[in-house]
Amino acid sequence: MKKSNHQTVSLESVGISQREFLTMYLLHTLTEKPNYPTAIHQQLKSLFSGKVHSYDYLCKTANNLVESKHLELYTKKGRNYYKITEKGTELLTWYQENFRDKLSEVKLVIDRFVFGLTGTGDNPKVEHDLPEEYRSYFSKLVSVKDLVRYVTLKMGFDGKRFYMGEVGDLLKENFGWIASNGYLYDLAHEMEEKGLLVGRWEGEKRTKRFLKITEEGRYHYKQIADSAAYQVREIQKYINSVLSFLGEKVHLKN
Repeated sequence: MKKSNHQTVSLESVGISQREFLTMYLLHTLTEKPNYPTAIHQQLKSLFSGKVHSYDYLCKTANNLVESKHLELYTKKGRNYYKITEKGTELLTWYQENFRDKLSEVKLVIDRFVFGLTGTGDNPKVEHDLPEEYRSYFSKLVSVKDLVRYVTLKMGFDGKRFYMGEVGDLLKENFGWIASNGYLYDLAHEMEEKGLLVGRWEGEKRTKRFLKITEEGRYHYKQIADSAAYQVREIQKYINSVLSFLGEKVHLKN
């Protein structure tokens, strides 16, 4: 097996463009008070230091919002200020209603995987499965294959036999995420072909295939776990960034 490169994670990976991110940031921060461009940009850099945010692009986004009447631009003591309008407040509420629930639900699953892989952070109790309408979105954010391979190899690490139905149960009970039986068994077949697992059918009906981890599987386990951990931590970071703008419904301050 070749060592896989870490996937690059960006706001776009989370389904949020840079323009949308800056739009939400501007609308969110300006609900607190009007402010001038340099101060807004400095605050953005201090809050999200891991990403370079262009001052020019921030101003371009703000000016577009002024043109669309979501912000108002005025001058005070020789300095330009931006102020959110009622229309801007309505737009922020729209972003809340269209992004918040989906990202919050996905974050619960991501948080559990981060905890499982690293032992750090929150480990929210599974009270319900990830809603079906958000599962395809979750699969676009992170390599589901890496997560299932990690859980599968971890299950086999004590040397006991297991079958993929048990992996599916573990994913559901510990992480709140459901994978189809067909997907699980196709992945197990692929892992057997790559020498990570070895299996045999139980009984004449061949309905249950018991698996064991191989030495090759043990060797590659850490690489697979590290790759999965990197992905979920990066996704967690970006989801947290977006959710910081999507709290309770906002009320325009006078």
